[in-house]
Amino acid sequence: MGLSTLSTSGLSTLGLKSLGALAAGVPGAPHPMVGDDTGLRWPWLVLALAVVVLVLLVLSALWPGRTPSSAAYVAHAARLQALPRYRALLRRRVVIGACASLAALVAVSGAIVLAGRVQERQATSVDDRSRDIMLCLDASGSMAEVDAAVLREFRTIVDGLQGERVGLTIWSGVAINIFPLTDDYDFVVERLTEAEAAFGAGGIYSDEYALYTAGTVVDWGVQSQLGDGLASCVQRFDRREEERSRAIVLASDNEPIGEGIYDVTSAAGLAVERDVVVHGIAAPATAERPSALRQFEEAVRSTSGTFSLLGEDGSAAAVVEAIGQLEATPIDRPPLVQVRDRPELGITLAGIGIGGLLLVWLVEGVLALRARRPGGQR
Repeated sequence: MGLSTLSTSGLSTLGLKSLGALAAGVPGAPHPMVGDDTGLRWPWLVLALAVVVLVLLVLSALWPGRTPSSAAYVAHAARLQALPRYRALLRRRVVIGACASLAALVAVSGAIVLAGRVQERQATSVDDRSRDIMLCLDASGSMAEVDAAVLREFRTIVDGLQGERVGLTIWSGVAINIFPLTDDYDFVVERLTEAEAAFGAGGIYSDEYALYTAGTVVDWGVQSQLGDGLASCVQRFDRREEERSRAIVLASDNEPIGEGIYDVTSAAGLAVERDVVVHGIAAPATAERPSALRQFEEAVRSTSGTFSLLGEDGSAAAVVEAIGQLEATPIDRPPLVQVRDRPELGITLAGIGIGGLLLVWLVEGVLALRARRPGGQR
């Protein structure tokens, strides 16, 4: 269980070319837009309010004007009305009134549009895939650096997935499900980043590692049980009644302490029984124990999976390619329909109208103040 020196030369091969191979093997693509439509939720309300406003305008135009109670009758007013100053004030009053009326109509139009609720209806096709991938990591002390490297690469792999579900389980003497199978990739990347930081923070001597792996060891005499870890990961797959492609990325050094429930061979048999393909990534130090390496490889190969020694050229890339080649049958689902309110037009119209009214009132106030000043009547 001693700490080993990690070689990452093999990981350098996992560049854009490998990710491209993965993307090619993943049939899922960004969900295409089936169609969209924009309209009013309550068009009858818009029509009704428009009719009401129109009726009020007609009545206002036809209604006989009322004489103000403070009005004073003046004889021979025709001479006053012929004055240039009177005509200028009358024109100004008409212009201000017209501008205020126009601004009010625009504001009312915006309010009517808001009342009718402009909505955009979008139908998006759901391109779901029946492929599940469980990342299964040996959390014993000798695997800390290896796990950090595997997590780093797997986090990059997730960026190329679309529609697949991903989960993470860590184990030593006991298995802990960090997160179940999910296609929420933002959540997945956050959790993988968190795990990478915990395993790469300084190994077994760091508080981050101790807190993250707490619960994986109940009996210090039973640790790094590859068979139990693999069996636990196989049992993490749900929806067993569905025909889904299932794969495990298993990282370990196969250096068990004590005796577990499952040996490696029987755990691999359980994976075969449940149609789970296991891709193994062995720690570099495993090569120093040929029997352990051979046992690990034979178990993984029996599930039709790949086996790589981390540090060999193409080790991680081989896992990427194998995952991409898993059969993924599209799942037919009805389009996802989303209805969103689009109040921008109504808000804009109402804002322009209210702004226009404020501007008219401001201009009218400024003109009134100028008229009160000495000489302002010229």
